[in-house]
Amino acid sequence: MLRLEDLTIRAADRLLVEPTSLTLVPGQVTCLIGPSGCGKSSVLKWLAGVLAPGLTAEGRAEVERTPLVPPSPALAYQPQQDTLFPWLTVAENAALGLELSGLSRRAAQARVRPLFDRFGLAGCEDRFPRELSGGMRQRAAFLRTIVLDAPYLLLDEPFSALDAVTRLRLQDWLLARLAERPRGVLLVTHDLYEATQMANRILVMAACPGRIVADISLTTPRPARSEAALAGVRADLRSLLMEETP
Repeated sequence: MLRLEDLTIRAADRLLVEPTSLTLVPGQVTCLIGPSGCGKSSVLKWLAGVLAPGLTAEGRAEVERTPLVPPSPALAYQPQQDTLFPWLTVAENAALGLELSGLSRRAAQARVRPLFDRFGLAGCEDRFPRELSGGMRQRAAFLRTIVLDAPYLLLDEPFSALDAVTRLRLQDWLLARLAERPRGVLLVTHDLYEATQMANRILVMAACPGRIVADISLTTPRPARSEAALAGVRADLRSLLMEETP
């Protein structure tokens, strides 16, 4: 289990996120939703060790009761954009995290190339990012993140730049990949449909300052979730967000 306790984030003399605690459970997807500016992405960035300049934070985190010092190999972070380097091939981009973690280029390539077919990227290994569609670029970014084999994934609105059809397809695709290799996932999203379709648990943040105001479990297995039940959950989430948005 990953546990975050009493994380406080400040911007100069302004309190951005008041003391916030949460847990991530292995094999479950936790969605973090809330209005823009409430600090959702900053929570992920602090855990990933990439908090924006000008922000300061205090807090504690641990994985399996071992103190976590960001950045940690127990966490793999994917930002909103795919951030593929245009001068590297898709295979080189996918292997980059492994190289940075200490593997040789040859060993990193040997690990990622067999996965291209499973990630819907067969034949794209030696192309450059500009030659791929948005959905394929995002798959390449997921490959780079997931191949790190970290037990916990931090995903910051990974579908937000995609069209509606591609977004739905990639949501299903990611859930299938997570079924193959379960991870604990913290997913930031603004999309209530995405949250109710993907999550085992939804945390709702309020703003000014950011804080968690609701913790909602979705216990029905995803394939058995009815649209009527999910519509009710979305209505409750919408009401909460309206109440907590200044």
